[in-house]
Amino acid sequence: MPQTICPQNLVKQSSEIRQFSMDFSNVMDTSETIATKVVSSELRGMGTTDLTISSISISGQTIVMTISGGTRAQTYRVEVIITTSGGQTLEGDGLLRISN
Repeated sequence: MPQTICPQNLVKQSSEIRQFSMDFSNVMDTSETIATKVVSSELRGMGTTDLTISSISISGQTIVMTISGGTRAQTYRVEVIITTSGGQTLEGDGLLRISN
């Protein structure tokens, strides 16, 4: 039975520019590759975001991204949707909290 991708809990300061990743290897066959990717974010419960997600790349079965911005004491939902060479569509979520 395939494993699920559990939400990741991430933390950064509002002034930081940090690299984060989301690993899909636990739900992909070892021979599968990531064919396409879509990354988005929203302020949890509000829908709008002031995060900037850039430099999105594929490294094996992992999506790597750089995240900057955000408002102190807020939590954001970062969503990554991929399609694989095997025809799967997979979604991973992370919660990013902006610390003081």
